[in-house]
Amino acid sequence: MLAFGQMEQGGQYWCYVAIKPSRYDAFKQAMDSKQYNMQRFAGDGYGEVIVSGEGVTPPQDITRQVANMFGIPIGQLFTVTDPKGAVSQQLKTLETGGNPA
Repeated sequence: MLAFGQMEQGGQYWCYVAIKPSRYDAFKQAMDSKQYNMQRFAGDGYGEVIVSGEGVTPPQDITRQVANMFGIPIGQLFTVTDPKGAVSQQLKTLETGGNPA
C-alpha cells in the first residue's frame, strides 16, 4: 500500500508499507483519522515500512522496484481496490500449487 501524510516539521511524505492482512482495517481507520504517526507503524503491529521519502509521490524508479519486489505488474500496483480479496486469491493460488482456483 502507498500511504501519504504530513510530516511533523511540515511538508509531505509518501511511504510504501506492507500491511498484515489481519491489521488492514485497523490501519485504514487509523490513517483515515489523519492523526496516525507513521513512525509507530511497525511498533503498532501493522507490518513493515518498505521505503519512504519526502514529497507528494515516490520517484518512478522506487515504484518500479517495489512492484518488482512483490512480483506485481507496475500497472496493477495502484489498481487493487480490495486488498483482502487479492491476498485471499494469492493464498488460494499458493494452496493449489500455483494454479488459480
